[in-house]
Amino acid sequence: FKYFKIEYQQLLSIDFTNYDSSSIEYLIIKGSFPFSAFHNLLCCLPKLQHLSINHFDTHYGYQKRNKSSSIQLKYLKHVSLKLNFVCFDEFEKIIKEFFHHIQILRLTTSCDEKYLDAKRWQQLILFHIPYLRIFDIHHKCFLTDNKLKDHDIINQFNSS
Repeated sequence: FKYFKIEYQQLLSIDFTNYDSSSIEYLIIKGSFPFSAFHNLLCCLPKLQHLSINHFDTHYGYQKRNKSSSIQLKYLKHVSLKLNFVCFDEFEKIIKEFFHHIQILRLTTSCDEKYLDAKRWQQLILFHIPYLRIFDIHHKCFLTDNKLKDHDIINQFNSS
């Protein structure tokens, strides 16, 4: 398969530890996908070019990564993810490990205010996703720290 789209209602309970390499280039997942299996999924897809996952589930906690990550996803250019309740620190590990070649990154996030740290994103982009051309982030949360107003947070993301 070069193109694979899957839609489902119940949580996909698979960890991808027993799967070898796949030739899938376009993967679209419409359903609740366990974030704990994301690393192993990416290790199975060396030819992946386009990835879209519309909902990550984090209720089952972090699982040990069972696959080695010596894989370089050099064809992966477009990523679109909805990261509900996914800790930025865990997602950052995925970026550093797999997203070096991406050009388009579209994210919908919630709750973890670390996603709003423009300086952290700047460092991440400069050193780990240097080919990024389009960065689109939508973040939903209630700000608990009133030091920064909404417009101040947004202005931190202005690029030159």
